[in-house]
Amino acid sequence: MASKSNLKRGFKTKAEKIAKKYREELNIHPCAPLDAFKLASHLSVPIYNFGDFEEDKSKLNRVLNSENGRSHLSALTMTTAAGNRIIIHNTFHSAPRQQSNIMHELAHIICEHKLANKDYGFDIPIGMREFNAEQEDEAICLGATLQLATPCLLWAKKRGMDKEQIASYFNASTEMVIYRLNLTGIARRASKRSF
Repeated sequence: MASKSNLKRGFKTKAEKIAKKYREELNIHPCAPLDAFKLASHLSVPIYNFGDFEEDKSKLNRVLNSENGRSHLSALTMTTAAGNRIIIHNTFHSAPRQQSNIMHELAHIICEHKLANKDYGFDIPIGMREFNAEQEDEAICLGATLQLATPCLLWAKKRGMDKEQIASYFNASTEMVIYRLNLTGIARRASKRSF
């Protein structure tokens, strides 16, 4: 997660409105889980896995499923020759991590972040791209908000759900739940009073 935020003033509020908007468009209750694959389909964004583009399965396994079980290659957004955006993701990750990865990439698309199209004079390995701190912070914030909007967290806390139960219900990681509880201030308020 981001340490020093590059978010513009008001972006967190905008992210909550976007999360609410997509739940409404998909006829999902404001406090219900939002599936990343359904949102991608709604936005007409095809999702592929890295195996669709790499025929050498042993090479793919080495890159995506490292020895310690942690691969830094999660997902990426690419523009096709026809100008369409697609997402390619790592299916070796857990289901909650895949949800988070795809939500993050969808956030880039929703925010209309531009991909750098630098010509380096050589082929760039898959997964490498320019790093834009402001765009990454926006994608982290919006992706997390899409997955765990404030109404979802408040609903869960009012029902006495702990971090693990919230994570399980919303198909999120406990790290994501903690991040959102802290970002929204719900964790701080919960420690001061009971819900």
